[in-house]
Amino acid sequence: MEFHARYRLKRHHKFEQDGHKYVADIETNDLIQINDVEWEILDRYGTQTEHQIVEGLKDKYKIASIFNGIERLERLGQRGSLLSPIDGVVAQTADSWKQEDRKPKLLVPFHFTKEKTSLDYTTNLNRYQLLIHLAKSAVLETLTFSEAGKTDLKPEDFQGFGEIQVRNIEVEEGSAFSPPWYAMDGYDGILLLSQFLTDDLLYYRTPGVPIVHCIEDDQRLQRSTLETLLNICAFQDAKDTLVVRASWVKEWLRECGVPGGNVRVVPNGINVGEPIDKPLAKQHTAALFEKPIFAQQPMVGFIFGFQPNFGVKFISEFARANPHLSIFVYDPFLAEHYTNPPKNVVIFSADDEETHSILPIFFQALDLVCFPAIPGTPLSLVLEAMVYGTPCVAMTKYGLPPEVLEAGTVVKSEWRGLGNFHVSMSELSNTINQWLKPAHTRTECENAARSLAQKFTWEKTAQDIVQSIAERHRQSANTFRSERNVSPSVFCRRYDPGTGTTESSVYRLGTNRYNCLKTALMEMLAEQHTPAEVKAVFKHLQGKASLP
Repeated sequence: MEFHARYRLKRHHKFEQDGHKYVADIETNDLIQINDVEWEILDRYGTQTEHQIVEGLKDKYKIASIFNGIERLERLGQRGSLLSPIDGVVAQTADSWKQEDRKPKLLVPFHFTKEKTSLDYTTNLNRYQLLIHLAKSAVLETLTFSEAGKTDLKPEDFQGFGEIQVRNIEVEEGSAFSPPWYAMDGYDGILLLSQFLTDDLLYYRTPGVPIVHCIEDDQRLQRSTLETLLNICAFQDAKDTLVVRASWVKEWLRECGVPGGNVRVVPNGINVGEPIDKPLAKQHTAALFEKPIFAQQPMVGFIFGFQPNFGVKFISEFARANPHLSIFVYDPFLAEHYTNPPKNVVIFSADDEETHSILPIFFQALDLVCFPAIPGTPLSLVLEAMVYGTPCVAMTKYGLPPEVLEAGTVVKSEWRGLGNFHVSMSELSNTINQWLKPAHTRTECENAARSLAQKFTWEKTAQDIVQSIAERHRQSANTFRSERNVSPSVFCRRYDPGTGTTESSVYRLGTNRYNCLKTALMEMLAEQHTPAEVKAVFKHLQGKASLP
């Protein structure tokens, strides 16, 4: 990958005179004095990537001096000296790897495996399935770093994730290079799977390489996920893609003022179990939970993304209002902590391979699937519950989600943050009971639900990830980041889970903390302005704020 393909090194002549080094631009007759490192960069520029230039010179010169030399030459090029833009560089195709008859090569940092205990079983299983299928259409590689014989990742961290190439890099103690530096060397894209910001945000400082960052619908992380999404959007540029798993997450981001251009909805694939007859599934469910009502009465399934306290309140109220229904609830929190639910309620969570293997039995026993369309509700489980021909009732303020279009109906709700969810219990009960009755509309929705198995496959999910890289790949030709600040400030929106609102803030990369907005703004202005000018700007802003 040539990061300098944007420029052509013009005809020039280097020479030394009176102890100084010079380069003459033969095409413009410009004469420029250069230093030792710039002299050697000119020998490599145009034939090597920035990564290769720095790797080749770092043992001889300070790293900062190499970067400064490259940037000075490119500034000269912007003024027409030594370098000139290559005509038609924007015509770089989005599928260049196809023209070269190869698979795209993606860097997949494996720090996400350390999050395993913080996420539910389904989320971990989905990431495993994604990598297994993605490896069929892309070359996946990860990095390990060895220092004095010790590596940051162990072999077991890679087991079970399919064909993952491991590139080990020997680093010296106190090395100035962080992992994202090596992401510049030969990758067509970066796939980030971490649900936390500590490690992966550094990759957003990698020049020229498109990033796809996948954020899952995990109820355990609902409180932090909303803030994570806003921070990722702040770090992105035009060539990066934030992948969310459900349309309602993208709608929420739009409400927060995030443009939708860099946000893409790519649902996880769904896992379909061995089909059995519904009456038999109901009998198995009743026997496993020792509750005969589940074989005798209509069975309604709820797949939650609620916070625990609200979830308990909600299901208790619904059960009291509908004692004639058998109610199956999928909720990892409530399955662990809600010990005495109403008699017509069972609560379940797939926490390991064994419990996950029996989940399809319960899903096939359902007569209706109900879910809140809010961040934290796992769309993949909703689809897996519906795929056997079960219509849905979506509690949402956005309308029926496109993922389940023509396969259910809507009950209007309001959601303004964690625990601040409202739906009319009487309207919800009436809608559910009405949809449990045989009707032509229900039959049509059942048929639409059965078709979901063909729409949401892991093969399609993997193809959509590769396509996201392809669509952004062209833009990387004209994208160049030159930040060298090890802890830059990124202006973003900060989510307050207590009020459900957002406010302007600053996230400091490196320290992974929020900073004072005024301090960060002063630092940014100070890079290009004198202290007096910065002071004048703030005086002006304070005057504006005091106006009625």
